[in-house]
Amino acid sequence: MAEEKKSFRETRVYPVFFMLLITIVFIGVLAFFYNSTKERVTKYNELRLKSSILSTFDLNGENVEETFDKYITKVEKEDLIYYIAEDNRELLGYCFPISGAGLWGTINALLTLEPDLSRIINIEIIKHNETPGLGGRISEKWFKDQFKGKTILSGDKVRTFELIPEDETGNDLQIRQVTGATLSSKAVVDIIVREMESIKTLN
Repeated sequence: MAEEKKSFRETRVYPVFFMLLITIVFIGVLAFFYNSTKERVTKYNELRLKSSILSTFDLNGENVEETFDKYITKVEKEDLIYYIAEDNRELLGYCFPISGAGLWGTINALLTLEPDLSRIINIEIIKHNETPGLGGRISEKWFKDQFKGKTILSGDKVRTFELIPEDETGNDLQIRQVTGATLSSKAVVDIIVREMESIKTLN
């Protein structure tokens, strides 16, 4: 008696075909949502960056775009991109996007300097992959505020900072590190010092 012919679902090829079909469908869905939201995500990231730049200069306004256009000018000089802040032609300072290696990935930040580049106005951590509750605390206000007003450039020499325990009181050359996150704290200081070597050439 002849063997009964198997249906396609009973063949060994069917599971492979089924998984391939499911994969193609899911990739198609993901590609659709990525392309449909890409422009909005890009605009959101640009708006977030502009808002962060304004906040480092303590420039506030109801409309981020209008306030940014009023006070900030973007400059691209060779490999260096930075932002100039002016109010009625009075130079307020410069803002530099800076980045470098943290403990678990790249740390992206904004470094705002006074017009002569010698003192830090502000620093803002934009993105990082540090451990939540430990290295991730480099985004906390108390840690960032320590850099305000500190001299970073003396003549043509970039100054560095000594890390001290979080519960101590530091001087102009010291930064209180995040408890349990020495490497993340040191990474922020190292990024600032390294980037300043390039920034100081604008002076």
